Amino acid sequence: MRVTIRSPHVTLEDSEREHLSEAVKHALAHVESRVTSVQVHVADLNGPKGGVDKQCELVANCGKLGVLRTDATAGEIRAAGDKAVAKLRRAVEHAVDHKRGERKARAPHRRTEK
Repeated sequence: MRVTIRSPHVTLEDSEREHLSEAVKHALAHVESRVTSVQVHVADLNGPKGGVDKQCELVANCGKLGVLRTDATAGEIRAAGDKAVAKLRRAVEHAVDHKRGERKARAPHRRTEK
């Protein structure tokens, strides 16, 4: 899984980039085969005014499951990233479960002879 971090108007520390990348990889490790790439977009909504305005948006390309998007806002980049990653993990798990249920519903029922 490839993780790309974009922050055109926000200067990220190397430790923040590393944290975001590792958080995504760790959260999606159990479904890594289903997720081909994740783009992380970081923004400061209010600029230098401060406040609870750090936004982290995640866009995951999940092959047959489609493209999943989540976002979160917090006072710090790490907190926003952690919230968005948790949402993405739940969204991917939900999509996988939904797909499994779809396959089960389509599968013909076989009768066993006694």
